Amino acid sequence: MTGSATTPSVRRPFRDMRHSAAHTLLLLVFAALAVPACSDPARERFERAEKAFLQQKMDDALADYRSIPIRYPQSRYAPVALLRQGDLFGSYYRNYVAAVEAYGSLLFNYPRSREAPSALLRRAEIHLLQLFDHASAVADLELIRKQYPGFAEMDGVMFLLAKAYGGLPDLARQGQVLAELIEKYPNSPRAMEARWMNAYRLLAQAKYEESDREFRKILFLVSDRKEAARARWGMAQAMEGKGDFEAAIEQYEEMQKDWEDPDYVSQKVERLRKRRNTR
Repeated sequence: MTGSATTPSVRRPFRDMRHSAAHTLLLLVFAALAVPACSDPARERFERAEKAFLQQKMDDALADYRSIPIRYPQSRYAPVALLRQGDLFGSYYRNYVAAVEAYGSLLFNYPRSREAPSALLRRAEIHLLQLFDHASAVADLELIRKQYPGFAEMDGVMFLLAKAYGGLPDLARQGQVLAELIEKYPNSPRAMEARWMNAYRLLAQAKYEESDREFRKILFLVSDRKEAARARWGMAQAMEGKGDFEAAIEQYEEMQKDWEDPDYVSQKVERLRKRRNTR
């Protein structure tokens, strides 16, 4: 009698405890499902910065970009925020020193990130085009070639590198880079720019035979009449440098009608005829 009276009082709390635990577990599951999928504060801040940028609220965008690597250094948005920060400093605020610092911070803290080669390229552009520090530009661009050989913008890297070597000046190394660019990326617009740069480089070095040959290659490749006239001008300059005035006159006359200043070409032809006749 005593046992039957006490049994319900022992079992009931046990059943209540199981029911309570299951209920609590269900509540926790529903609470987890109720949390928004986008619960990444770094992502939210980055998206807010991107929106501010599109709305031309540059100060607000910069403030958010700068805060992400400080508050969320382990986030995948930290390196891209640093890249955006550098771009804003460089292109909008024209604060090139701050831009270089932002790119440098990205490279130091996130050297394996996919943004790293872009940071190197943009830092090199500032060194070359804004600060005229050709040696630093060469160092950054050569580092891209060494550490990120599969970088999608390698043709642009090599073109800038050729410019940087030309400013040192290291014309022999410049010629090697231009030749490599033309060979590896023949269909790139940078390859044609490299051909022009190489032809003028040779002309400036008084390597007239080589320069003439490069301008002739360009003439064969271009279809635009203005570009063809420009190539013939280079050929005529090379022939004039060699002292072949007759051939130079022929090229000047051939391109005269497509030149932006035909009268200037006429005057040049007259001067060459006089020089030819007085030899």
